[in-house]
Amino acid sequence: MKKIIAERKYFALLVIAVMGVFLFYAAFPLLAGIAGAAIFYVLFKPVYLGLLKRLGGRKTLSAVLVILLSLVLIIVPITYIMYLSLVEMGHILADVETLQAMEGAIGPVAASLGYQYTGVADFLQAHIQAIVSIVEEMTIIAIDNTASISINVVVLYLIFFYSLTEHEKVAKAVRELIPFSENNASELMKEFTATIRTTVIGNGAASVVLGVLLAAGLVLAGAGHFFFWALVGTIMAFMPIIGIQIIWIPAGAFYLLTGNYAAGAGIMIWGAFLSYIADGFVRQRVQKKVGEMHPLISLLGLIIGIAYFGIMGIIIGPLILAVFILMLKMFREEYLQEW
Repeated sequence: MKKIIAERKYFALLVIAVMGVFLFYAAFPLLAGIAGAAIFYVLFKPVYLGLLKRLGGRKTLSAVLVILLSLVLIIVPITYIMYLSLVEMGHILADVETLQAMEGAIGPVAASLGYQYTGVADFLQAHIQAIVSIVEEMTIIAIDNTASISINVVVLYLIFFYSLTEHEKVAKAVRELIPFSENNASELMKEFTATIRTTVIGNGAASVVLGVLLAAGLVLAGAGHFFFWALVGTIMAFMPIIGIQIIWIPAGAFYLLTGNYAAGAGIMIWGAFLSYIADGFVRQRVQKKVGEMHPLISLLGLIIGIAYFGIMGIIIGPLILAVFILMLKMFREEYLQEW
């Protein structure tokens, strides 16, 4: 009898595993929306609870107001800034004067190294055209993926709405599904919340500040295209080790090579200040309030996240990696000693 029960147990585990793999595979295209709902839930739950108390327990109205707030504060601004950045990117790539300035700056340096000036000009022209083609292809891909993005946004807000209105049931269900002790399950949920706040509020807020300040410095130096540089600067500031120096060092060198020494020196000084003084100060101030994450986890999480989730991977990647590491630690503490 015990043998039959054991066989049934293992067969049930096999069926659950197969179905779980299938459901994960089927839901993978919607994973960005599901993860986004979890992130929004953690960020806006305190706002929802505050509204719920003020509105006399009206769950639906409170959830709808929070959803509208998230659209105004996050979705609409990000969408608009990305649109402006793509427009400005097209202007940058189509700027003939910039191309000529690049040729004039790099040509003499290349000549001193034994390369022909005309060859450098042709090389730049060919690669600028290649970049333009890539941008056009990216635009087409973005248009083709509009349906997928729209579906993920719908999934995000459906789960987000349900999670808010039934937050007590959702918290209980998640805690019961976590395959660890009650204490470790609670610890995992706390770590999940802390990681989201660290990634989004901590690193996110610091990166936005640095990206905007870098863009302001570049624009004052004569670079123009504020929204493009602000978006690129924010993304680069989010990446540990790489940082915004990947932008301001080439930009400053470009101005110095073209003879605009004041602008070049200004960008170099301003960039160094942001990278080595302001960055540490801003992140330290923010992380004291919301916590910090190890730079290696952030970097590896970013690489993994961007590869599979695109821009959303900046947040989703470090989150998944941090939770995975914590689950390994809990598994070792609870189960590994018994084997």
